[in-house]
Amino acid sequence: MKLSIAGTGKIVEEVLRMLWQDFRDTVEVTGIFAREKSVEHAIDLCMAYAPNGFVYTDYERMLQEAEADFVYIANANHVHYDYARRALMAGRSVIVEKPLTQTRAEAEALYDLAIERTLYCLPAFSLLYMPLFEELRSKLPLLGTVRIVECNYSQYSSRYDRYLQGVMTPAFDPGQGGGALMDINIYNLCFTIALFGPPRTVQFTRNLGYNGVDTSGTVTLQYPTFVASLTGAKDCDGPSHGIIQGEKGYIQVDGPVSTMRQFTLCLRGEAPQVFKAPEGPHRLSYEFQAFQTLADNHASSRLNIPYLSRTALEIAIAVEKTK
Repeated sequence: MKLSIAGTGKIVEEVLRMLWQDFRDTVEVTGIFAREKSVEHAIDLCMAYAPNGFVYTDYERMLQEAEADFVYIANANHVHYDYARRALMAGRSVIVEKPLTQTRAEAEALYDLAIERTLYCLPAFSLLYMPLFEELRSKLPLLGTVRIVECNYSQYSSRYDRYLQGVMTPAFDPGQGGGALMDINIYNLCFTIALFGPPRTVQFTRNLGYNGVDTSGTVTLQYPTFVASLTGAKDCDGPSHGIIQGEKGYIQVDGPVSTMRQFTLCLRGEAPQVFKAPEGPHRLSYEFQAFQTLADNHASSRLNIPYLSRTALEIAIAVEKTK
């Protein structure tokens, strides 16, 4: 698979390192687009993890020159739509980091364009590609009627002190799609909506910073038989977890649901059962293995693309309802 990349942030470096370690013989990074201020960093990334790739400061030029099965969109949240649209217009399939877009209309427009041009527009929610997540999904009927879902992803941001000092970064800039909801609570939304579909109602209670950005908050989703309480915080730490409580038992995820390293199934009257992810594979490796299979041989790919697209769209709709 040939891959070009828009962005140079932390997730890009993590992806490049993972690809170099696990896929260097099968995935080739052909180009990295960087803004002028990030060119030196992009060059360092290329030298370390993409020796055959080129650094571009002109996105359109990269789309035309860098051969790619997919363009991986991993820059600031507020430009995901524009960069993905331009790649699709250039005839490139796209993998878009979370959030796919900031609005329902943008998500629908990308999917319509991808269908029109016979291309792929895939969300990079790593959770959706993890075998352990599918294992958890298969256990849900054992719980009986679900009554409560609770998720908490709280992590004091490495950029929060700078924000308090007045230094603005995309992570805390509402104009660039920043904030706790779009950064980390969206993983909780993904977990819940991927398992249970769209909620009936959405409410968002938030703590606001001096510039109006949500530094922490809780989204409440109402479903026919249960309520989901989803908390995300960038201004404080706490024990991250997920729990699904049913009339016959519960499932508990230790740590952020986005990493899904293990979960415990506890049924009334039975011994707890622990299910763990295999040791070794990077959490992002599953999705890029799926993308590679799709690029190399469409017929053998087992990706449920309608499910992926529908889930990403439903997340965008839920986020829009919080505004």
